[in-house]
Amino acid sequence: IQRELKEFLKSPPPNLAVKVGKNIRVWIINMVGTKGSLYEGETYRLRVQFPTNYPTQPPSVYFLQPSPRHEHVYTNGDICLSLLGKDWRPNMTAQSIAMSILSILCGAGRKSLPMDNAAHAQSKPGQKQDDW
Repeated sequence: IQRELKEFLKSPPPNLAVKVGKNIRVWIINMVGTKGSLYEGETYRLRVQFPTNYPTQPPSVYFLQPSPRHEHVYTNGDICLSLLGKDWRPNMTAQSIAMSILSILCGAGRKSLPMDNAAHAQSKPGQKQDDW
């Protein structure tokens, strides 16, 4: 995690910045919508929490409020993304996940909620999602 953080701080990808407090296992990634996208200039924050068995298991990643209105983002901040569940691979990084989320966000053609948002919206964000 320390190596990942050092690399992220040294060479942050465009539109992404990371902040870490006293707990190195919890990161806040600031994300700015890319030019020409529906989210251009809008700022969002991802909370990333690394489990003790990282990188074998994926980090918990969700948007802090206010979360973007997007078909893969629930109003509680959870993100429907298979890379955060069944498609996670130990060679992935928090930075690569953040870049994937930014790409999904900025590739949207419209701002809409997930079809099953009502069923999921009251859940505590960041819980393990095996079906994603």
